[in-house]
Amino acid sequence: MWMVRRSWLLVLAGCTGETALIDAPTLIDAPTQIDAPTPCVAGSGPTKHPGSINAAETWTAATSPHVLTFDTTIYAPVTLEPCVELRLPPSGTLTIRDAGTLTALGTAAHPIHITNDVAGKPFSRIASVNPVRLAYVTIDGGGDRQNTNPGNAGMIDVQGDQALPTQGLLHVDHVTLSGSADNGVILRNRAGFTPESTALTITGSAQYPIAIWEASVGSVPPGAYTGNGHDEILLAAINNSPITISTTMHDRGVPYRVGQQDSMELRVVAGVGMPLATLTIEPGVIVRFNKDGVMHVQPGSSYTEAARGALVAVGTEAKPIVFTSGTAAPAAGDWFGVWFGFIPDASNQVDHVRVEYAGGPSVSGSNSCPGTGWTSSNAAIRLLGPPAGQFITHTTITSSAAHGIDRGWRADTQTDFLPTNTFVGVTWCQETYPKDHNGACPPADQVPCPK
Repeated sequence: MWMVRRSWLLVLAGCTGETALIDAPTLIDAPTQIDAPTPCVAGSGPTKHPGSINAAETWTAATSPHVLTFDTTIYAPVTLEPCVELRLPPSGTLTIRDAGTLTALGTAAHPIHITNDVAGKPFSRIASVNPVRLAYVTIDGGGDRQNTNPGNAGMIDVQGDQALPTQGLLHVDHVTLSGSADNGVILRNRAGFTPESTALTITGSAQYPIAIWEASVGSVPPGAYTGNGHDEILLAAINNSPITISTTMHDRGVPYRVGQQDSMELRVVAGVGMPLATLTIEPGVIVRFNKDGVMHVQPGSSYTEAARGALVAVGTEAKPIVFTSGTAAPAAGDWFGVWFGFIPDASNQVDHVRVEYAGGPSVSGSNSCPGTGWTSSNAAIRLLGPPAGQFITHTTITSSAAHGIDRGWRADTQTDFLPTNTFVGVTWCQETYPKDHNGACPPADQVPCPK
């Protein structure tokens, strides 16, 4: 806006040489008044919606709150305006399928609230196989798991197509999920977050903040994930969810847990004929394994075939990467360890890593030589094919119930992993001794076993 200021100008009065002061107005800039944003106000609702939404709709703030009185399915795009409150019934589910989508984009000044309609009676979930876009949204009062086992439900439950790579179906931006009766978010069948997702806060969940297939782990956005029953990101670790495309496990401030109950295997392996799948792990990440859990970087044993999976786990001295037991009272041998199958790819890097409480008894063997006093090849880290070089450095193996590193290949090369690495509380050998190319070993009492 403009304001007038009086200015006095000195001018010559004609040819007499006299001077005169003339009052002349001038325009100057003045600070613009910025009105404070108008807060959300109560709408004219409640507006009740039927159990089937078959045409595109916008649910407005003017008619808020919007109430679902029973299970509702959205078959067409539905948009929630800023300031809308959406209420779901006890144990009720909002399902998005076919051509349906849900878009709820609030603002910092005009957020959206999704909650339960009856105090103390949580709704079940928002379930979708299609895109869900949320910004400046708070969701609370949900997560009723109904008849499922604990850990198998969430306030937001999104499913993708497991035959495809990760699909970014859930977009979050300054979204808060609070007080879920089960998980906060569960993403199945390679559903993931969009790459632009950020500022997700999940707190007060009875189980985990996020449960996700490990194939989609790289999509977990920056956020805050504490104050839940388990402050960990749960990885499904089931047979059809391996990491088959290169991805990164980010440091999101809480540990990752591999599987629950009878699911316990984290696998990194591309399909036959597909590009190498590499799991990159950021410094500071902690990965916890259940009893008898294992990490397979290419499952299977071969000293002649190239691996289709690789691991780049490069920590720092201040922020090491930790692979450890997920039991309440960790002990040596709780889990099997990190195993590299086939011929490890030259791109593997394990640096400034700590491997704890591994070396548990397994039924698998290797091509390392048995020695006097032991016959097992179990170890915290196992290599089942000859590596290109010493790719494990500045790493500590502690509390292994068996060996430290099993050099379980057949080859005349004997890459030594003892330099720069540290072994503490290893029951048997710090590293085992591999068979030669022909499968021959020294006599058992002559097999080297550094302690």
